[in-house]
Amino acid sequence: MKSTHPKKLMLSLMVFFAMGLSAFAQPGGQLLSFSQAMQIMLEQNPALLRQKEEIRQKEYEIKSKKGLRLPRVSLNATAMAMFDPLHLDLTPVSEAITPLYQTLGSYGVFSGVANPDPSTSALLPVLGDDMSTAIVRQQLLEAGEAIEAHDWNEIIQEKNFALLTASFAMPIYAGSKINGANQAAEVNLSICEEELRHTEGLLLTELVTRYYGLALGIQVVELREEMQKSMATHFNDAQKLFDNGMIAKVELLHAKVAKSEAEREVKEARRNVEILRTGLKATLATDSLTQIVPANNLFINTELNGLSTWITKAKNLNPQLKQIQGKKELVEIKHKVEKNEYLPTVAAMGNYNLADKDFSPYMPDWQLGIGMRWTLFEGMSRKNNLKASETLHKQVEFAEQKAGNDLEAYLVKLYHELQMQIEQKTELETTLELANEYRNSTQKAFNEGFATSTNVVEANTKVLQVRTKRLSVLYNYDVALAHFLQTAGVPEQYINFAAGENTTTEKQ
Repeated sequence: MKSTHPKKLMLSLMVFFAMGLSAFAQPGGQLLSFSQAMQIMLEQNPALLRQKEEIRQKEYEIKSKKGLRLPRVSLNATAMAMFDPLHLDLTPVSEAITPLYQTLGSYGVFSGVANPDPSTSALLPVLGDDMSTAIVRQQLLEAGEAIEAHDWNEIIQEKNFALLTASFAMPIYAGSKINGANQAAEVNLSICEEELRHTEGLLLTELVTRYYGLALGIQVVELREEMQKSMATHFNDAQKLFDNGMIAKVELLHAKVAKSEAEREVKEARRNVEILRTGLKATLATDSLTQIVPANNLFINTELNGLSTWITKAKNLNPQLKQIQGKKELVEIKHKVEKNEYLPTVAAMGNYNLADKDFSPYMPDWQLGIGMRWTLFEGMSRKNNLKASETLHKQVEFAEQKAGNDLEAYLVKLYHELQMQIEQKTELETTLELANEYRNSTQKAFNEGFATSTNVVEANTKVLQVRTKRLSVLYNYDVALAHFLQTAGVPEQYINFAAGENTTTEKQ
């Protein structure tokens, strides 16, 4: 039986808990909190899964670059066929020395040859000149015959041969190429990790847009249903007043049109909810949840920290800015490597013959040595590559400066948008109180015959508009806050802003 991964188990429990809570939600719905939705997204969204696999790829690349410092050992098998065997013809040497042996063997005079007979060597340790000459001449003539009989055109390598060797090569100094490759691999991993953070921020913003968009859609449905009930009640009141002859038929028809329009808008709002729910499921990338109902309501904060604090955070933590800084570091590494192209490359190498067939016996079984390659002139390419890397470094610096300025400007824009939403929410509270009071007084006046159906519909519509605007303000705030925190490089703090002492939810 396979064991369950702890994260998957936790995710399953969260989904089960959400489904259990659905019994207290609206019929057929599965209640899901924003934190649960975020956890599901982080675990299952394919964009994040792809990014995590890319990080694993970069980690393996780091290990690969570390291997550049180690020796490379290889096994090599070679089978060769040549047109002719290799041979060494020393016949001229034989022809040059043979007459010498013949001359000395016939006419040479020698002395001082040791007595080879042990029985007489004590009395006569050295032979006489005649005997010494005879012995040496005989030896020279025999040597001359042996030289003459030897084959001086010798094959040193057969034309067909096979060889099995083991070899190694190990860099000793490579002009910072290996160090640069390892440093670049580490920086690429950091860039990839920042890209993951950026993707998480984008998806969190997408989740906020769709999660709270669904919450907004459901609450709009509730407002539309309330409007439908109000218009149905108003139509019934108008029908009674018409039956009693207190209003004209045109007033009754106006009430009926308003009732039909309210019913149409309810259907439209419900269909919009299904569209929003489909979008949220796509972000969560899960099939285990069907009729998702947001457990968290729209919210707004009463205040935010000072703008300068957020700008400082953004310049230190924004993932896109950190990616540019990583690319700047890569350019610096490249520039250093380009400068060291003027230095030599040194490596140790060796070779050992494991087995062979018809391979030259004159070749050694092993070789070991150190090699150096120093390119003195390369057609000005190194100089121009160095200048190109310097130019690239300036480009990245300008890009970093531009990104920093744009980041600060965008953060200022979002900050003031959030402040504007906070102010609008406060103003709409007063407007809503006045709209409710006006609706109540208009309805009372209509029942007493002092107001028309048009007045009642307009009063109810005004309340609906203000309440819808209030929801829109909260929704716009929630989405803008997600963009704001993403830009500041701290999207994970969104949950802290969604629930805290500084937070006001829509139901409060």
